[in-house]
Parts: sequence; structure tokens; C-alpha cells
Amino acid sequence: MSIAPPRKISATALAGFAAVLLARALTLPRSLWEMDEVLFARAIEHFDPLSHRPHPPGYPLLVGLGKLFDLVFHDPFTSLVALSFVSSLVGYVALVAAFRRIAGEGSERVAVAGALLFHLSPVMLVQAPLPMSDPPALMFLSLALWAGAILAGGGPVASAIVLGACSSAAIGCRPQLALAVLPMLGVALWQAPGWRRRGEALAAFTLVSLLWFVPLVVATGGPRGFLDYELKQASYVAAHDARTSRQGCSPARLAKRFISHPWGRRVLAAPVLLLALAGAGRLAWLRRKAALPLAVLSLVQLAVCLTVMDPGDAVRYALPWVLAVAFAAAAGCEALARFARRPAAAWIPVVLILIGSLLSAAPVLEVRSTTLSPPVQAAQWVQRNLPPKAIILVEEDMAPHASYLLRNFDLAPVDEGLRRAAKRPKAAVYLLAEGESGWKGAVTFRWPRSDAYRRLTRNHYRVVSLSPITPGSRFQVVRGVYDWEPNIRRAKWRWMDADAAIRLLPRGTRAIAVTLGLDRSAPLPSNSVTVLVNGAPAATLEIARGTSRRLELPRPAAGGLMEIGFRSSRSFVPAGGSPKADTRRLAIQLLAVERIPG
Repeated sequence: MSIAPPRKISATALAGFAAVLLARALTLPRSLWEMDEVLFARAIEHFDPLSHRPHPPGYPLLVGLGKLFDLVFHDPFTSLVALSFVSSLVGYVALVAAFRRIAGEGSERVAVAGALLFHLSPVMLVQAPLPMSDPPALMFLSLALWAGAILAGGGPVASAIVLGACSSAAIGCRPQLALAVLPMLGVALWQAPGWRRRGEALAAFTLVSLLWFVPLVVATGGPRGFLDYELKQASYVAAHDARTSRQGCSPARLAKRFISHPWGRRVLAAPVLLLALAGAGRLAWLRRKAALPLAVLSLVQLAVCLTVMDPGDAVRYALPWVLAVAFAAAAGCEALARFARRPAAAWIPVVLILIGSLLSAAPVLEVRSTTLSPPVQAAQWVQRNLPPKAIILVEEDMAPHASYLLRNFDLAPVDEGLRRAAKRPKAAVYLLAEGESGWKGAVTFRWPRSDAYRRLTRNHYRVVSLSPITPGSRFQVVRGVYDWEPNIRRAKWRWMDADAAIRLLPRGTRAIAVTLGLDRSAPLPSNSVTVLVNGAPAATLEIARGTSRRLELPRPAAGGLMEIGFRSSRSFVPAGGSPKADTRRLAIQLLAVERIPG
């Protein structure tokens, strides 16, 4: 049962299909890259949302489709990339058909141009080949728009079924889209001819929703567990995406991230947005009611983005908005060409935009399709150069990559790993982290810096480092010792409270040397510190502001673990009453711990 009468495929549409196929085939990623890709790959192996396989809100239908592809490819990464590849091709065909219906008679050029402007936009060139949730979700959105346009024109029962089923499938692949897809579906049902068709669409929506919703509820521990799972995610979004991630970001900069950055540089984004404005005006003047579901989808999604979404991931969140902008821009090109009485000239700005899109995305596409990602390069270096008993300290951003790519190694969060390494002074200990490292002997893996990387990606995982942790830095924190500053990759000091202590194994040494300091920004002119070894006073140091003192502590004759305590006579709180300021109580800085061989 078809949802529309057969229609001859035009040479223009076929040429566009070939262009999308070629673009995707030549820009397939060579390896896993982003954190979300790793979480999705882990979910293909074992669907367990409570263990972030994948991360909230769960993506159940994406995982199900990925598992189907994995029956063929037997590799989660390859399976998800293949799913994205197929989704792009099907999505292009569906989008051409949808745009043709929306734009009206004689709209072949607008339909093909709009689908090309979207699928070959800078953001889609970068994001569409990835093993992520966006490509299949956008495919189902395109199919739903097509079916909705047919249904609005009095289409058969199949159009209602496809509208409901594909709207649900888009949410099942990417649940965040529910906030925009449900209003779109509501408008499409309002345009449907009669309650019977509306009921058929709602029945299809309900059935498909149950197919992906029930497994998600079961995997999260039943209705109560599912509710707790989603409420925790909602709290995180409210605290992080809607608040913390927006600090220091002005409304103008926020709008720019979501509205123009998906189109790359301003020299390309500005003409596209102006053409889209002209095209939207023409569609409104022609009273193309068929465009209403697409308009609602894109405007609601943009409003959600501007209100609660993380601007760091703006280009991906804005994809439904980009879809509508591409269609409106194609309509704008057509309107200008007709105004000039040269209809075929509509292709001139379209081709120029496509060339600009390719040039904008090229710096990311070239390196990603020819070179392993920095996280994968780092993992392969570990596998080639370190023994399995090596301790790998993993920063939080690198934890998914490490657990998936280095599952045979001894992995640990930084603090836990340092405590464990304190008892193994001869073990190889490395820090796996995102970003440049200041540790001596660090190995760095990087992709080139580019404006495209900054605009069209989350701007993460471009640089990954592996740093050998010196034996002197391996100690257990007993109490009162804060994190490394300015960060673990550039570990220069650790502030300590007035009563602090560390513990280490001095095996193979004759003494342990500690270097203490008082930062020149401290409000204290000096501080007196008593150093204790296994509870017994060993020395008292007076440290003036802006200076440091080094002290050698002989290894205790009894052997075993050595606990070094620090009792300072004075301390201060740097907060100053500010609600966002540092509220720790600080006394002295631990600058270095050295093992002196004996």
C-alpha cells in the first residue's frame, strides 16, 4: 500500500542523491571520536541505561536499530556508521518528496535545492556521518513531514500511519526531539481530513511508541525506576544545560551559536539566513499551509534551544531549525530567480552555498576521515607501550573512551588511582586526559586547530594527552589536601587545610622531601607549619608569603607506610562572602613530594 501515486524521479533529484551519497561515502569517520559515540557503541553491546549504555534519556530505538545492523557488521562502531549512512540517503529522498509537496506545483527545483542545502550544509557534513542519534532521527522526521504533507491533501490511510509511526520513531531515536515533534504532529493532525485519519495516525504513533518505550521502562527498573531515571536527567539539564553552561554567554552570543553557527562562518551564514527570510516571506504570501508543520517543528525547537539547551552543543541541537532554514533558503533562491525572470538562475546561489559549505567543513572532514581520533590514538599508544598492569588514571571526560578502548587495563579515576599507586611505587602510572599536559614526558595526540572545529563540533577531544605520573606524586590523601591546581594536567600545587596529611610507601628510598609554599596572593604575611611523621613532630617551618621551603624527612626505621602530617598555625577562606567564590579553608601549599633514592 503506497502513500502516494508513483512519480517519475527527475534527473535533478537523482543528481542530488548522487551528491549526498558521494559526500557521505567520502567523509565517513575513521574511528570513534565523541563521548556520545562511545556510549552508543557500548549500548549496542549491552543496553543498560542505568549504567550509561547509553546516557539519558536512553535512545531505545536507536539502540534497537544499531543492534539490527550489528547482526550484519559485528562491530558497534561500523554498525552505527552504516545506520547513519543509510539514514542520510533515505532522509534525502524523503525530504525531496516532502519539500515538493510543501512548496506546491512546479517545485522540483525548490525541493531538490532545499534537501541539498540541508544534507550538505556545514553542520550536516560534519554531524551526519557520525554514529550518533541525529541521522536516523532526522530520517524519520523527513518521512513524517512527507506523510503529513500527503495527509493534508487528503492522502490515504498509509499516509496517516507513516505520519504517526515516523513521528514516534524520531522521538525513539532522539527523545529530546519530543518537545518539537509533538507540536508538529499536532498541527499535522489538525490539517488531516477528518477524525478517522487522525485516529489512524494516533494509533500508529501509540503502537510504535510502545515498541521502544516498554524496553526502556524495563531496562530502567520498571515505572518507578524509569521515572527516577528521567527526573534525574531533567534535574541535570536544568542545572547544567539551562544554567551552568550559559554563564558568561550573552543572549546575542547564545542566539548566534544556535542560529548561525550551523552554517559555519558569517560570510556563508549571513546570505543563507537572508535568503531564508526572503523564502519564508514568499511562502507566507503564497499561503502555503503545507509548510506549517515544518515551521512549528523548527520554531519550537529553536525556542527550546534558546531556553534550555547547552550552547556548547548548539549546532547539533539546532538541526531541525537548520532543516527549515534550508527549505526557506531554497524558496528564497527561487523567488529571486523568478523576480529576475531567470528561473534556472536559482541554482547559482544554491551551488555557491554548497561550495561554501564544503569549504567550511573541509578542515574537520579531511582529518576525521583520514586520521584516527586523538582518543583512539592515545588508546593505541597505551596498548603498544604499556604493560597491562600499568595504572591508567582517567579524567571524567575520558572515562567512556577508556572503559571501551582499554578494558584490559587497570583503569581508575584520578584520586582513587593515586591512592592505589601510592602502594605500588614501581608501577607505571599514566594520566589519560583531554587537553595539553604540563607533566614531563607527556605524549600528546591532536587534530589541527580550525575555526570549523570550533563552530561545527562540541570543540572537545581535539587534543588528548598521556602523562607519566612521577613516583613523588603518588600518595594517598588522608585528610585536608585539595585537588591539583590549576588542574591535574598542569599540576603545580595542592592547597592544604590547617590540619592535613598524606600517606605513601617509602620503599627503596632513604628520605622523602616535601616542598611547601605560600602563594603571594594569600592574605597571610607568613604561616608556621609543623611537619609530623607518623604522628611525631619532625620540624617546624616558617614560610613567608610568596616563598617556599623544602624539607627532607628520613624514612622511618620501622618501614611500612609513612604518614606525613602538616599542622599550620593560621588559615584563611578566600570566599569573601561571595556565593560563587571558593569556600575552602586554606593554610599552605604542597608544591612537591620527592622520593630520594637510598
